[in-house]
Amino acid sequence: MTIKIQKKRIIFFLPIFGLGGASESIYKLSKFLIKKNFSILIISIGKNHYKNNLLKLGCDVNEINSSRTLYSILKLRRIVKKEINENFSKTILISNIHYANVISLIACRNLNGIKIILTERSSLSELKISTNPFMLLKNIAISLLVKCLYRHSDLIITNSKYEKNFIKENFNVKKIKCIHPPSIYEIKKTSNKRISKLKKNKIIYVGRLSKEKGVITILKALNNIKIKHKFVFEIYGDGEDKEKVKKFIDLNRMNKIALIKGYKKNKNDIFKNAILFVNASKFEGLPNAMVQSLNYNVYPICSNSPGGNMEVIKFGKLGLSFNTGDSDHLKDRIEFFFKKNLLLNNKIKFKHLKKYTEKNSNYEYLKTLNSFK
Repeated sequence: MTIKIQKKRIIFFLPIFGLGGASESIYKLSKFLIKKNFSILIISIGKNHYKNNLLKLGCDVNEINSSRTLYSILKLRRIVKKEINENFSKTILISNIHYANVISLIACRNLNGIKIILTERSSLSELKISTNPFMLLKNIAISLLVKCLYRHSDLIITNSKYEKNFIKENFNVKKIKCIHPPSIYEIKKTSNKRISKLKKNKIIYVGRLSKEKGVITILKALNNIKIKHKFVFEIYGDGEDKEKVKKFIDLNRMNKIALIKGYKKNKNDIFKNAILFVNASKFEGLPNAMVQSLNYNVYPICSNSPGGNMEVIKFGKLGLSFNTGDSDHLKDRIEFFFKKNLLLNNKIKFKHLKKYTEKNSNYEYLKTLNSFK
């Protein structure tokens, strides 16, 4: 008689499997876990842009394709019940981002044979930030659900220590740990970059073009800057605020110094010749692009917003910070960077970046998943 050894079944659940950092992290983790004899199912509420790549890896893929929350809850419950019946008690659901986390906890209520891990990749403090009355009301409702439901999970994983402490203090949760995302594959041995007095110095922004990312704040700062050095500001990314950003550049005649480059997959093309990276987010989970900037020895300046920004720059040891939304303060920080010709401390940086490597993140997840019997 042959005894069939069951693999642990991991279900990743998220709203949309798109081009962002969360989807990229899950893709990398799935690839690693399959090699460690795990079986993977990816469920998205909306479209899965990685579908073909995930199928090639050996993952199963399921798209709920519904904008209705109730339907998503019922469909997820049916899928999970089927998985439990087929995999007995070896099923772990890993949900991503608070909207999907709330759906997961409601859908899996009173189901035996499944462990539920919630991951917070953004900052829950964003639920308190909105000028839109409808969005504010929606955020208050989600915040109340988070407070009621999160404690029923088996574990919560955050990608920054800030978010871990925020959830512990505000949502009465005890089973929580921080695992940093796989922002970099390996630590690069690169030399410090000097500011050029003759050539244009490349300043960069990398990320989504949306209101909360504060790209207009960066443009306002650069429009009023007073430095002797020549510079160009290159914007790498796309999003719903692209036209607003274009309009600001045109109205302020910044076309020669501010260039929208769009989404670029090749990190080397983005960071190689840059000397300064700017992040102006109003809130942030863990900014992968800023970790990557450190890895390329590109000096970062970031907002002191809720989330992982300050953690990445080691609270001022590996970069400068400015008051969130304050373009004048950002202008002063950029001028200070050029005046002092600031450089990164490679010894501190090398030690700091180890926690953000793909290897470290994957093995932290493996250790966590293997702890569930």
